[in-house]
Amino acid sequence: MILLRFTFRNHRSFRDEAVFDLTRSPLKKRLSPPEGTRWADHIHHVDGVYGANASGKSNLLDALHYALIAIKSSASTWLGAPEFPRAPFALDPTRLGDPGEYELEFVSRGRRYDYRFSADTEGICDESLKVVGKQRWTTLLRRTRDGKVSRVGGLARVARRELALSRAAEMDHEALAPIRRDLVEGFDVYRVGDREVRARLARIVDLLVEGGLEFDELVALARIADTGITRIRVEEHEAPEEVRRVFRAFIQQMQGNAQESTNADGAPDQQTEAEDARLAREFIARNLAFTHGRKGADLRERDESTGTMAWLALGTAVLDALRNGRVLVVDELGAALHPDLSRIIVDWFEDPDVNATGAQLVFTSHDMSLMGAGSGERDKREQVWLVEKDAEGASELVNLGEFALQPKSNVPKQYLEGRFGAVPYTVPSLIHSLLERKGE
Repeated sequence: MILLRFTFRNHRSFRDEAVFDLTRSPLKKRLSPPEGTRWADHIHHVDGVYGANASGKSNLLDALHYALIAIKSSASTWLGAPEFPRAPFALDPTRLGDPGEYELEFVSRGRRYDYRFSADTEGICDESLKVVGKQRWTTLLRRTRDGKVSRVGGLARVARRELALSRAAEMDHEALAPIRRDLVEGFDVYRVGDREVRARLARIVDLLVEGGLEFDELVALARIADTGITRIRVEEHEAPEEVRRVFRAFIQQMQGNAQESTNADGAPDQQTEAEDARLAREFIARNLAFTHGRKGADLRERDESTGTMAWLALGTAVLDALRNGRVLVVDELGAALHPDLSRIIVDWFEDPDVNATGAQLVFTSHDMSLMGAGSGERDKREQVWLVEKDAEGASELVNLGEFALQPKSNVPKQYLEGRFGAVPYTVPSLIHSLLERKGE
């Protein structure tokens, strides 16, 4: 998966159109790479988004996440929601009903696609999917507000609240299902916060148990960050048999199918034993345990440092993206991490020897120096994005490449000085009035 461009409008703090372009100059006016080159030669493998607190940085990532979730869930779980999920610009009541618009330009399996849709309070307004054929766009799917679908064999109409691409995937459509699958599986959105870390750690445990991740690989990640961890294992704690039986009986009663679950001799029947086995698997609590140093001192997951857990959670996502050529989207890169670790991650995505799959990293941060940490001498101005709110509270997205800068400009210093905007205009002197008020 390669993300070329993401365009959206009317999503959270973004009222007007915002264009997040990850292509380099040669590709901006071409539909395909120049002869003898690859897509990976003409895209950014790292893009950083900067701005003050509450400027809307995270809302850019949220818009991308919303579009991907709509593609994944609009024909399934979203259909049961009481209202159609959406997040319009809320500071202008007259525009709350305006549709949100989302457009993804991407490369999947060597072909360039353009997928767009818009949605209002009632559901999907329009939708289209195009692909580049012989140097021109060809429409693969078109859908209207009333649910009529054209150019897709076997799919003439969809519900108002579902995307045709999502419905086609549910039908296992031969041409469209793989495109939808690549979009859903080609991105990994890493949200900031403890909840995300806990969810990622739980996933790590599952991968270790299922064999999708090796223990020595996780130890290697821990060693990269100098955590002192020498061994990692999974602890399992099984619920007592009596607890499982009580829970099984409760489930049967709730489902209205409680029945005698023993044979004539009082022994459990085969169905009961199978259910007990299933509950046994579900009632196993699994946690990571870590061995430190030569003396083999052990710490459980809850006793490890926040930074170590954050590194393992994000590090496994980075490893997965680099191995599989995914687009990793990280909100607040560097949260709970030492700056050196954040720079290492940026370096990995910039280094073609490490990033052989062409994976991409998109992140928000306040550390402008990260964009100067990648290997090589490429101009990184086009890889830096700034978000700032106007007087009406609407976020605007600007590329650093739009500013006239000298070749040896100290961009991090100029950014902190406010030369490009996207920094807070703080009023620290107000602390005096707050302290005086406390003393009254």
